[in-house]
Amino acid sequence: MDSIRERFERLNPWRKTLKTPFLKLEKENFDANGNRQQLNFYGISAKLYCLFNLNGNSLLVRKPSGHGLGFLQAPYTIADWQRKTGRQWKEQLPPWIFEAWHFILSRELGLPDKRPSWLKQPAVMAVPITTPQVLARLGVFKNDIRPFTGMTVTFPKRETVRDPLFTGYFIMPHTETLNDLHGRTMVNIVSGETFHIYDKNSSRLPKPPGWLPLRTMEDEINRILSRAESKFCAPNGGVCTPKTVGLLARRHIVARDFHYIGKEASTRWAGGPDPSMMADAGALDPVDETCREYERVVDAKYLDQIRTDAKQFSNKLLSRQSGVARCAIMNFKKGKDTIKPRTLRKLTKAIRDLQNKSMKN
Repeated sequence: MDSIRERFERLNPWRKTLKTPFLKLEKENFDANGNRQQLNFYGISAKLYCLFNLNGNSLLVRKPSGHGLGFLQAPYTIADWQRKTGRQWKEQLPPWIFEAWHFILSRELGLPDKRPSWLKQPAVMAVPITTPQVLARLGVFKNDIRPFTGMTVTFPKRETVRDPLFTGYFIMPHTETLNDLHGRTMVNIVSGETFHIYDKNSSRLPKPPGWLPLRTMEDEINRILSRAESKFCAPNGGVCTPKTVGLLARRHIVARDFHYIGKEASTRWAGGPDPSMMADAGALDPVDETCREYERVVDAKYLDQIRTDAKQFSNKLLSRQSGVARCAIMNFKKGKDTIKPRTLRKLTKAIRDLQNKSMKN
């Protein structure tokens, strides 16, 4: 680490005036006495990682990531932890996130571990009703719920891979007590259909149609451990899988058509979630453009194909059709790959429109 810091220090504009290092050491690099210590890293994806100290079988979580877990309803509050331990909590993330990562790391490294008592608790998320479109989709609850009322989003277990039931999210009135949800009513916010919760207290009864078991906190932990990195390519240039290892390659993207996606977990945790922006929620209102996604990997073959198609038409015609300057079109045709994503999108659309006109004629 020190050798890397020394290499970057040459770029430091303040090294002579402020005496401030370009890459400073964080508090996690030191122990309670201020001495440097070995800091270990365990990473699953770009925002899903944990820094920890390891001394024999003794594991200390120093800086966990809340991504992928932090949006879930906490199994206990910071006040509960402080009352139980008699200590003051000083970290930004709640103590249960540290406990979750201690369990994950212990299991992954083959260390002795104590299973958290809340692992079998249903995994749910608290959200406010922030748009009229969502309020109108609450089915049996819509006459009893007011705007900005807190609701609980549940995550039923998928019984079949292609089950059409799982288009959308399930929502019910907010509850803090998750130990007994037997028979509680929940509504699918896309279809408006009503379902009931089938939990451990209902397991002695045969499961009737319309009753769904919920995913647990342990299920969510297992899901993040099997998550694949989506922001980079595998070392061979392919798509990352949960088993991908090694130095990842840069993934280039260009904007295509817009469609709804869900907010990232860290964002919806910090800024307040909106059910209409969740993944699989569906377009509740075509006019309500709340979230957009940029997609499609841009590789050399794709650019070459667009460049070949562009050469079918004159610079003047392409410029008139797309609104892109002729010089930019000329540079692109000559093989320069410095074209902006927005310009490439305009140019691609113009080429497709001109090709369609030629086919009609």
